[in-house]
Formats: sequence, C-alpha cells, structure tokens
Amino acid sequence: MKIKYILLLLTVFAVIAFSSCSKDDPDTLNNNTVNAPSSIQVSTANDKATITGKGDVGSEVTFQYVGTNGQVLRTIKPDASGNFSVTVDQLVEYEQQLVAFASKGDKTSEKVKMPNIAAKSAYSGDLVAAKVLIQAHRWKSDQTVSRVIIKQSNPTPPYDMFATVAQKYLDFKADGVFHFEVTNPLQFTHTSGTWEMDEDGVITINTVIPLGPMQIHNAKIQYLDADRLTLLANIADGLFLLSMTKE
Repeated sequence: MKIKYILLLLTVFAVIAFSSCSKDDPDTLNNNTVNAPSSIQVSTANDKATITGKGDVGSEVTFQYVGTNGQVLRTIKPDASGNFSVTVDQLVEYEQQLVAFASKGDKTSEKVKMPNIAAKSAYSGDLVAAKVLIQAHRWKSDQTVSRVIIKQSNPTPPYDMFATVAQKYLDFKADGVFHFEVTNPLQFTHTSGTWEMDEDGVITINTVIPLGPMQIHNAKIQYLDADRLTLLANIADGLFLLSMTKE
C-alpha cells in the first residue's frame, strides 16, 4: 500500500511539472499568438509603391485602407525568414492611408499604422488627345483590375458590386452623350446619359443603372492608352478604381 501511495504522489508531481513547463514553453506561446507586422517601409518609383517589412512565419499579412469602410488592398505571406515585399500602384492624386495586421489560424494581431503611399501626379498627357482617345471606341469593364478602395456607406444601391461584379460597357460619345450597358448578371441599357471632362481632365458621368440614377464624379485618369482606360472615381461617398479595356 505504501509503495502504491508513493507512486501516486510521483505521478501527480510529474503531471504538475509537465503542465508548468508547457505554460512557460516559448514554442507553445508562439503557437497561440501572432505578432503584428513590423519594420514596414514604403518606397516609390515609376508610379509603383513597394511595401516591405517583417511578419511571423506562417502568418498572413493584410493591408487595409484606413476607416470604417476601408477595403483590403492586398494579403500576402512572409517568406521562410519572416520577410515580406509587395508592389502596388500609386493612385492619381490620392495618398493611400493603410493599416497592416497579421493573422494565423483563428488569431489576429493588432492593427498597426504604416507609412502612407504617396499619390502619383495627375494625368500629364494632352487632354484634347485624351478625350479623342476615350471617345474612340466602347470600353468593356475589367473586373480583374477594378476594385473598391473605400466602400460607400449606404449599401443600397450596391455600387461596390457595380464596380467589381457587373459586366458593363461604357461608351463616351463625342457630343457628350453617354451610353451604358450591363450584360451580366442582368441585361440593362441606358443611352441618354451624359459625360464631360473639365479643363483639369476630371470626368463626370451621369447615367442610370437598374436601381436608379447614378453619378460617377471626380473621376481622374489613372491610366490611358489605346487599349485600356482606368479611372479613380467617386460614386456616392465611395472611392473606386474602374478599369476598362477596348472592346
């Protein structure tokens, strides 16, 4: 009986010791937490911004625009050494303010403010030639490039879906008339809208979508050539990148 009692005590002590070691084990702690990204730096060149920094190995680092309705810019994974690097576009006359955070499993780090991404300069091409180029043909929306930067505060109408989901065609006529057509997820056409470009190259579009009138305003040329037109534009209080290719 005495031997059994001693063995029982030894077993209890062993369990307590193991439990104590497990709580203090750094590996256990690291598996249950995720650190916020650190050493974040931003460099710019040729209308591109490169974001670098450090994060936990095995985590995902997310960059998100500041504000209640700020959307995710990009999510990446640090390499085996914990370093990360990603290159994104600078936006025309818009300084991008972002926070970064890391996630691993069901754990998420605190959000940290990162350096702002400087705006790129306004479109510097000849505006008369730009207007001619925009009017030259109908443009087909490119959902692989178009994205939401700041989502509109009112979910109805769903302008975020208009920007990123709907397959649409935009036709800028020489007389200031604007034709708009949606082919997916439904069929809709409006041919009596208007558009104009001011002396600074800023475009305003008034049209109608299936849920009612819509104005695309303060639209600035992010990119323009014979094959692609990309606008950084406001719809309601949201900010959207609307990219199109020549039909």
